[in-house]
Amino acid sequence: MKFPYLKLRGKLAPIVPIELNGRELVSYDAYVDSGAGYSIFHSDVADDLEIKLEDGEKTYITVGDGSQIIVYLHKILVRIAEQEFEATIGFSRHLGIGFNIIGRLDLFDRFKICFDESEGVVEFHPKNKR
Repeated sequence: MKFPYLKLRGKLAPIVPIELNGRELVSYDAYVDSGAGYSIFHSDVADDLEIKLEDGEKTYITVGDGSQIIVYLHKILVRIAEQEFEATIGFSRHLGIGFNIIGRLDLFDRFKICFDESEGVVEFHPKNKR
């Protein structure tokens, strides 16, 4: 499935829709980041989904400037590129970049992901799970 890059701060970026399940599936846009270990969403997304933030596994992750932020990891149902599965999603009150992140854990192993900068698209090709 191909997703055209979207504008972020005046530049095109690999931002795709992903649905997260709380009481129901809700769609959010997130930046596909091959350098991110975890998928991290703002804490207000957890509130939207009626997920209690502190019920997740508390961990610390290092962000781009070298500092660490608290993230609460939850296993939730997600849907992306027409595939539905359970994934580890982190939520944080301290995600200061202004957008949600799709990282490698539980997502990149399900898809072959191709970033095509010249075409301005990111492609998700489902892998066969064994």
